[in-house]
Amino acid sequence: MCKGRRLRSEAVLLRLFLGLFCIVGFTEVARAKEPVFSVGRHGLGKLQTIEGLPVVFLAGTGREIGAQHAALLAKPAAALLKYPGELLSEEGAYESWPLAIATSSRLLAQAPQRYLDELAAVAEHAALDRNKLALANTLLELRRLGCSTLIVEPGRSATGGPLFGRNFDFPSLGLLENYNLLMIVQPAGYHSFAAVGYPGLLGVLSGINDAGLAVATLDVYEAGNRSPPLDLSGVPLLLVFRQILEECTTVAEAEALIRRTKATTWANLAVCDRIGGAVFEITSTEVTRRDPNSAILPCTNHFRTEGLAVDTRCARYESLQKAATGSSHDVAAVHRHLHEANQGELTLQTMVFEPRELVLHLAVGRPPSSALPLKRIELRDLLEFEAESRD
Repeated sequence: MCKGRRLRSEAVLLRLFLGLFCIVGFTEVARAKEPVFSVGRHGLGKLQTIEGLPVVFLAGTGREIGAQHAALLAKPAAALLKYPGELLSEEGAYESWPLAIATSSRLLAQAPQRYLDELAAVAEHAALDRNKLALANTLLELRRLGCSTLIVEPGRSATGGPLFGRNFDFPSLGLLENYNLLMIVQPAGYHSFAAVGYPGLLGVLSGINDAGLAVATLDVYEAGNRSPPLDLSGVPLLLVFRQILEECTTVAEAEALIRRTKATTWANLAVCDRIGGAVFEITSTEVTRRDPNSAILPCTNHFRTEGLAVDTRCARYESLQKAATGSSHDVAAVHRHLHEANQGELTLQTMVFEPRELVLHLAVGRPPSSALPLKRIELRDLLEFEAESRD
């Protein structure tokens, strides 16, 4: 495919994905600036606010979690089921709809069954189109994002433990900034985890589990190893990153899972446990590891290892790299570095994880989120909620 046609195709899929977020998270009420989230309970699940942030708790099997998700988050979205088709029609790109549906369905065929059960339950209990939900959860394969992360090793951290900062950057269209959500999930038989995301999103963009293992994904636009940008035989990466949080406790375990799982596309994954971090540069044919230099590890949207790197010039990366000049860094210092790397209206979520302490410092709202104060959220007790609710 020629470059121009490929770029147009990616633009179509980007518009489609934004429409899907409207399906699973937005309502006509939201457009009128009325409350988006409602406090409530369903089975083991519940939705409440903490520090002014909506927090949903989900627990159980895949189908149980899906039913709770539907009851607490997705049901009000039914009024906007026509939105994606209307959006594509306005853009003159409605003919791409069948291709996008077919692509997401084929990708999900390789996903663990528990995630397919969860997605099916969301669709069933909220009366939503399963195909449209599937598209929303193949985000990493169908779009292009721009994000930034910064890992500070314990030797350079004022806290004595690692710090893991992250900006999530994505076009909001004036809507996404109102639908940020903290999800606390305790899957039966697996590690519980916290993820910063959106309603309808089962996979993980940014999160941390009860063992103190944190992950954040960053898109990549070029690869020097001639790997295809999309391999339909792989597992959707957002679900792989969730699987890491459910099944792994260390960076080494995360690396092993990544290497034994067939990847679909190009991506960076920043990972940090209680003692330090690494960046995994992922393509559909190989995975390389990048470790901290001088106890600092920045990452943006390009590969840097030999054989994968194409063009490493990035102003955001250079800004984050300035952290190497400081003697030690606390949460506030990491926050400042993230703000210096913000992308204005694209920066929707800013966070700093403290994996050793199981603490999340989070800022969401009007972009750039990095300009907002961070709210401290103690995760240890939150991640144990499900066991308490069964007593």
